[in-house]
Amino acid sequence: MKIAETTERKHGVKRLFNEKPKSRISKVFLAECGWFNVVELVWLLRLFPVRKLIPSFRRTPESSAFNPFWTPAFAWVTPWAGGIVPESAALRRRVARRSRVIWGATALCCMLLLPAFAPLCHADAPPPNIDTQVLRIFTTKNSGYYHKPWKTPDFTNVKASGFFFKDEKSFPNREGLILTNAHAVSMAQSIKVSNGREKRRYDVKLVAVFDSADFAVLQMEPEELKAYEDRNGKVMPLELGDSDVLRVGDKVLGWGYPLGGERISKSEQGEISRIEVNRYAYSQDTWLMIQASLQQNRGNSGGPVLKDEKVVGISFQGMAQGDRINYFIPINLVKHLMPFLAQQEKIPRWRMFIQHMFPRLNDFYHLRPEQGGVLLANMIPGAGPYDFGLRTNDILLEIDGHHIDNFGEIYFKPLGQKIYFSEVLNRKVVGDPLTIKVMRDGKPVEISGAMTPGLPKLVPRIFTSANYFVYCGIGFVELTLNCIENLGKSGETFRAKYEDQLPKRPYQKIVIISEIFPEYGLVDTGPYLERVEKIDQEEVLNIEHLYHKIQASIKEGKKKALLELTRNIQLPLDLDRSDDLDREIQHKYGILYMKTPGSFKY
Repeated sequence: MKIAETTERKHGVKRLFNEKPKSRISKVFLAECGWFNVVELVWLLRLFPVRKLIPSFRRTPESSAFNPFWTPAFAWVTPWAGGIVPESAALRRRVARRSRVIWGATALCCMLLLPAFAPLCHADAPPPNIDTQVLRIFTTKNSGYYHKPWKTPDFTNVKASGFFFKDEKSFPNREGLILTNAHAVSMAQSIKVSNGREKRRYDVKLVAVFDSADFAVLQMEPEELKAYEDRNGKVMPLELGDSDVLRVGDKVLGWGYPLGGERISKSEQGEISRIEVNRYAYSQDTWLMIQASLQQNRGNSGGPVLKDEKVVGISFQGMAQGDRINYFIPINLVKHLMPFLAQQEKIPRWRMFIQHMFPRLNDFYHLRPEQGGVLLANMIPGAGPYDFGLRTNDILLEIDGHHIDNFGEIYFKPLGQKIYFSEVLNRKVVGDPLTIKVMRDGKPVEISGAMTPGLPKLVPRIFTSANYFVYCGIGFVELTLNCIENLGKSGETFRAKYEDQLPKRPYQKIVIISEIFPEYGLVDTGPYLERVEKIDQEEVLNIEHLYHKIQASIKEGKKKALLELTRNIQLPLDLDRSDDLDREIQHKYGILYMKTPGSFKY
């Protein structure tokens, strides 16, 4: 201490503080959550003890005298920060001159470094207009009786999220466009939106819906859009990004209006954990989906998922039995399908049954273990894959140059990972070129041609009114997943038997009897609520075929017709008294339409 004291006096300086300046940079930096200017950044830097990082900046008893290059950080610029004050006027003037130079250089450096520090301070700051760009959607929808569609439907209210977007390619010069989920607005009688700033609701119209991939486009009419902008400022649509660049481990951010409040809610940054082709809960069709650990709940459906302030997906479903297991629709899938909203028949939906290969099956078909491939089964004549050239028992080896392994997966370069081979088909439209290599009868065959259209499922999920008719006291309906759900426990029998079956012929459907009215004359109707397999020994293709067959029998003057149900149960129809019986039933039970209004839908 004496040595230090003597040295300080020799140089005309006095040590005011013996303790080292404490580093408060982390505490102060975390507190600075908003924008900060150059002066504030300099203030942070002067608190950082550079001498802790660079050994030459430490004091020693031999060098404890004032030396601007050996004192703590910025003590030579502002001596009071290091606790050193020169007693000599000459030294004070010298330090002052150096201080002006160094302060100017420091300010310049800070100005150059500010853009690098800014993202750290603004990383979690919400975009200024996010609560007007992301909307809350209120829908009143039909809640029909799909097992008895002749009954008057009920209505249900749905709340979801959506967001403004712009797409000059598919919707040129259109303003006020909104993206959301199909399951939120399909078959809606009324759609209104609001935002996180005000409670006023604005009318919007349904422009188009793509039920299979669960997204829909709405539009705010010009008058409503003007009123919205008068109250909330100019609408700035969210920019659609590129979801193909996403990788497992990337962070994404979700916005929406989940249950539990009125204001917009931010889903904390979640990590992408899985990218794969899987079944969409709403349509039961298979498309690419992305799983992320976002904290989302009911009401988030239709909200945007962002990365770098661009939309990379649309929230649409989750798993109730899991924690933070949520999924979003890749925005590139939406952009691919958007131009075909009015021509959805151009989207090929091939129905194929695929069997994975295993060593014994490889050996049976004379394949090498490393050859890969999957077995194709049940190619329906007249369907998409058959028309393209594929046949039952073909072994699919390659698709558009992508080698297929024994589990049906390929390495897909746009996604940077392995994915199910159907993703190649999902990215095409009818007429696009396609090349497939198969092994047929022990010989490799290459098939090239244009993509062919697909066919409907045997038991689909429908998004319109059901196909039905009531005749001779019997209610006939086409079996759908909606119908199975309405049937409750009795529908599980149909689900187990028909849900995963492929049609044997194009446009084949399952027709069931869902109700036998008392006027028919049966007391115990339970055993007769079965599939209608034949009429007058002719196999029933679908409900349209059954209806026209009955009408043809009436025109031919037949008085009776015989229905054959599952397990050879028989049910006769009295054609000669059907008109009187139908009028009685329609009047008595208040049935508005005795068949699907207009034509049957396929």
